Amino acid sequence: MKLPVFDKLLLKTANGKSLKNLNTKDEKIEAIGDSFNVNDAITNDGQWNVLVVDDLFHTGASMEAACKVLRAYPKVRKIYVVALTWR
Repeated sequence: MKLPVFDKLLLKTANGKSLKNLNTKDEKIEAIGDSFNVNDAITNDGQWNVLVVDDLFHTGASMEAACKVLRAYPKVRKIYVVALTWR
């Protein structure tokens, strides 16, 4: 498609807490904390649309935390999300 790709724009830091055994959204939000960061990989001016791909959607806590960080990044225009599986 010849579209630019900014690999590793969104990074998740290793906070040592697994979300796999947590069931409620509140538990997951607490475990996630501030574990997402934006890598300033976009070097030009202007804004870009972002596609976030997640392997599993359960409560939406991870997706919401990721989008919150991306919305604060001034080089992001719109955020689109897709999950490969749903629990």
